Amino acid sequence: MKNKQEWFETKAEKVSPEIMAEVQLSASIVARIDKILKEKNMSQRDLAHKMGKDEAVVSRWITGFPNFTLRTLSQISEALGEPLIKLAE
Repeated sequence: MKNKQEWFETKAEKVSPEIMAEVQLSASIVARIDKILKEKNMSQRDLAHKMGKDEAVVSRWITGFPNFTLRTLSQISEALGEPLIKLAE
C-alpha cells in the first residue's frame, strides 16, 4: 500500500493544470486566513461570529478547498481587517 503522499501524487498527475491551479489558489487563500487568525489571536469561532456565520462553515473553509466567491472573500477580509488578495498592477 502506498503512503498518503504517493497516493496524492498519483492522483494529482491525473488532474488538469487548470484544476490544480484552482486548488493551489484556494489553499493559498486558506493559508492566508489561517495566518491572519493566528497573528490576531482569533479563533475560527471569532471569525464566524464577526461574519454572522456558523462556526462549521468557517471550519469547512479552513480544512477544505473551498470555492470562494468574491463576495465571501470581501466579507472575510472585512471581518479580519486585512486584505486576503493583493492584485498586481
